[in-house]
Amino acid sequence: MKYKTSFTAYITIGLMLFALFFGAGNLIFPAYLGIYAGSNVWLAVLGFCLTAVTLPLMGVAAIAYTGTEDAESISRPVSKLYALCFSVALYLSIGPFFAIPRTGATSYSIGIEPIFGSSMAVKVIYALIFFGISYWLAIRPSKMADRIGKYLTPTLLFVLAVLVVASFLNPAGNMGAAHNASAATSDAFADLPLIAGLIQGYGTMDALASLAFSIVVINSAKVFGAKSNQEIAGITLKSGIVASLLLALVYIFVARIGATSQSLFDFTAGNFQLKGQVIDGGHVLSQASHFYLGAIGRAVLGVVIFLACITTATGLITACAEYFHKLVPKVSHVVWATIFTAIAATFYFGGLSEIIKWSLPVLFLLYPLTVAIILLAIGGKWFQQDPVVYRWTIAWTFLAGLYDALNTLAGMTGLFKMPGTIAHFFEKVVPLGAYSLGWVSFAVVGFVIGLLVHTLKKK
Repeated sequence: MKYKTSFTAYITIGLMLFALFFGAGNLIFPAYLGIYAGSNVWLAVLGFCLTAVTLPLMGVAAIAYTGTEDAESISRPVSKLYALCFSVALYLSIGPFFAIPRTGATSYSIGIEPIFGSSMAVKVIYALIFFGISYWLAIRPSKMADRIGKYLTPTLLFVLAVLVVASFLNPAGNMGAAHNASAATSDAFADLPLIAGLIQGYGTMDALASLAFSIVVINSAKVFGAKSNQEIAGITLKSGIVASLLLALVYIFVARIGATSQSLFDFTAGNFQLKGQVIDGGHVLSQASHFYLGAIGRAVLGVVIFLACITTATGLITACAEYFHKLVPKVSHVVWATIFTAIAATFYFGGLSEIIKWSLPVLFLLYPLTVAIILLAIGGKWFQQDPVVYRWTIAWTFLAGLYDALNTLAGMTGLFKMPGTIAHFFEKVVPLGAYSLGWVSFAVVGFVIGLLVHTLKKK
C-alpha cells in the first residue's frame, strides 16, 4: 500500500493519536480555564491550544523525523547522563507522581463525589476499584483495554457533543466576567488570559507524553507502508492534523461550557465554590452535565470518563513499568507496575486540586526542556545535529526553567524565598520573565551561542 494515497491511514492513525492524548487533563483544564476566563475565554483557549495541541504534534513529528524511539534517545545528543535523567523525570511525571493519580482523582471528582460524597470511606473504596482494575490490566496482557478504547472515544465525543449542543440551545448563563483564580501567572485569566492559557496547557502533559508514546504512532505508520524517516514523518504530520483538529474542537467547546457555567457556582473570596469548597475542572463538568442532562446525564458522563481514565492509567502504568524494566532488567515489569500503582494510589488521596498544584513546579522545569529538545531535533539538519548546539541550548533553558520551578515552589510552600537580586533579574530584566516565559529568551541565547561555537569549530 502506498501511504501517500491512503486517506484511510491518515484518519485511522489520527483517531488513534487523539485517543492516546485524550485523558483526564484534556477535560478538566479547559473547563477550569473557561469558568475563570469568562469573556476572555477565546484568548485563553488560544494560548491553551498552542501548548496543548501544537507541541504534542511537534513532539511526535520530531521523534518520527529523527528516527529515534523515545525521550531518552531523542535527547541523547546532549549527553547520555542528561538523557537518562530527563527521561526518568519525564516518565515519573506522566506516571506515578502526577498523571496516573490525576486520572483517579478526576474520575472520582466527576463521577463519584457528586453522587456518593467525599468521605474517606468512599475515597478508599473507589481507590481500590480504580487502581485495582488499572493494575490488573497493566500486568496481564489483554485486549480488554483495546476493546474499551475502540468504543470509548466515539462514546465520549458523543456525550460531549450533546453537552455542547445543549449549552448552545439552553445556556446556563452568559459568559461572565473574567477572574484571576490566584495571584500566579498561570491563573491570571483576567489580566493575562493568553499567557495563563499557555501555562494551563502545560497541565495536560501531552507534550511530555508525545515523546513517550510516539513509538506507537511510528509503528502504525509503518503498517500503512511508510518506510523512510521522511515518509514516516509525513504520514505522522498529516495524521496529527486530524488529531489536532479534534483536540482543538474539544478544548474550545469545553472551555465555552465553562465560561457559560459561572451561574452554577458561588463566587466567594475570589474563587468559584460549590458547597463551600473551591472547585476544579471536574466540578465544572459535573455541574454542567447535571444542568443540561439531569442526573442521568451526569451519571453517563461519569461512567465514560471513568473508562477513559482507566485506559489512560493502564497505558501509563504499562509504559512506565516497561521503561524502568528496560533500565533495571532485574526488576520485573510486574514489580515496577506494583510500585508505580501503589505510589499513584497514595498521591490520589491528596485530591485533584493538590495534584495539579504540586505538578506546576515540575512542569515549569520539564516543559521548557521538552520544547527545546523537540525544536532542536526538528531543526537539527541545519547544524548537523551537533551536540555542542544541544548542550548550550539545554543548559541555558535549564537555568531559566529551574528559576521558574523554584520560584513557583517558594510561592506555594512559603518555606523559602528567592533572593531579591535573582528574582529582579529573571522577572524584570529577562524578556518575558514576568510571565514565567523567561526560558524562551534563555533558550534563544543558548542556541545562538551553540551555533556560533559550531560554526567556529567547523572553520
